[in-house]
Amino acid sequence: MARPGKRGGRQYTEAEVRAILERALRDAQTREVGHDELVAAAEEIGISRAAIEAASRDIELVRGEEAARAAIVARRRNGFRSHLFSFVVVNAFLFAINALTPGPWWFFWPLLGWGLSLAFHARAALSSDVSPQEVRKEVERSAEQARREELRRLEEQRRVERLERKQRLERSAEELGHAVEEGVATVLSRIAQEIRGSVPPPPPPAPADDAARRPRIAPLDADDAESEALGEDEAARAGRRDRGRR
Repeated sequence: MARPGKRGGRQYTEAEVRAILERALRDAQTREVGHDELVAAAEEIGISRAAIEAASRDIELVRGEEAARAAIVARRRNGFRSHLFSFVVVNAFLFAINALTPGPWWFFWPLLGWGLSLAFHARAALSSDVSPQEVRKEVERSAEQARREELRRLEEQRRVERLERKQRLERSAEELGHAVEEGVATVLSRIAQEIRGSVPPPPPPAPADDAARRPRIAPLDADDAESEALGEDEAARAGRRDRGRR
């Protein structure tokens, strides 16, 4: 029963608190409670974090044992179903051979022997009793399998990271190569421009048809030379007569 406290609030005994929490959890089955929420709720009612951690570890252990027990029972029943299928098929085949061949009936001897083995298998497989040793081995096996899967996942993640790192390095190297090529081309172009600016340009070559455009002096032949000489002598005599008259 709830009793009023000193501050006017309601107080509950430990049994009442447990009953309230169990009923609240039953009413809230559709919602899962996180570990942090559970710790916060426990601290609200005065339960320490250490107690909650210890209780949660116990619950995880019980949950793991229950899962291991269920896995063992399921594996047993799957094995029995496979055994039963083989029993039916093989004995039907033996019956067909015995019926189609002359001679006494012999198929029931393997049927009885195998049926006895099947009966013992059914007794063990259909039972839900699991020894603590089997549960412990199953828990260890599940933990080892989970560890291997985690290692495989980490290895796959590292492989993907190495591949991505390699691709990034290749892209960076390619970009660096393009940048170096562009930089070298730019430097060579600037050097060529400076060289062209420091050396005076050569004079333009003379056109090939200048000599053709120049006037040519034809050489004088013998008659022209003699006529020119006579004209010069005549001019000299005329000049002397003029001076004599003066």
